[in-house]
Amino acid sequence: MPDTYAILREADCRLDLDKASEIMAPYLGLAKAEMLQALHNSPGILADHVGYDAARDMAKELILAGMPCRVVHYDHLIHVPALPRVTIRGMEFQDEHLVFRSVEWEGHIPWEHIRLLDIVQEVEEKVEIVSVIEGNRESHSKKPERKARFEVSVFLEIVCSDPVLRMRIDRSLFRYKSTGLKMHTSREMNFRALCIALHMRSPDALIGPGFAWLSKGNNTHHQNGNTLKKFENFATWLLTVEA
Repeated sequence: MPDTYAILREADCRLDLDKASEIMAPYLGLAKAEMLQALHNSPGILADHVGYDAARDMAKELILAGMPCRVVHYDHLIHVPALPRVTIRGMEFQDEHLVFRSVEWEGHIPWEHIRLLDIVQEVEEKVEIVSVIEGNRESHSKKPERKARFEVSVFLEIVCSDPVLRMRIDRSLFRYKSTGLKMHTSREMNFRALCIALHMRSPDALIGPGFAWLSKGNNTHHQNGNTLKKFENFATWLLTVEA
């Protein structure tokens, strides 16, 4: 299998999506609009599985356009771990450590090892068949009709280093009383309080775009655009540039 490379933005890079799309699209055989959409989902790793010459030339053009970046061998990326099989159900806040529990195991990690906090939404379309009555009082009939609704699941993602670890909290399943934090009148308020408390205990951790959305006062069920794909791109970028 031939060597392939990835292009990573530097931490201080302010990406001009329009200009970057214009530069990168020809190298990757994409239309500019396709490249723009790809970059919307790639907040850290701008492209991967690219041949060395194309990666080098793209990076050079991006740097000359004022967007500092680097070329990294694909095998040298430190990928965020795969989705945990089970979510964290409870936590205990200790002075030096965060203790976390799932239905299967328990562990602890020093606060300073938490490197990233982010909130990810997963939207699932549910389709059901409903009966719609057509006609008038004298003559009517039932007609089956497809009705779609969308279910939004909200997760707090926690990425740690040394060792690289990924934990996930399901907003709907977490036992908030386990933390010892003050309980509020709604799950949304308890989830928000948990996020804030974790960030206060780990102030050096980066916050991802979904967490930033929450910190601006937005409801976590309102669409924030931070998909699982976007989160994993950002987390892998962070782990790699900090290595």
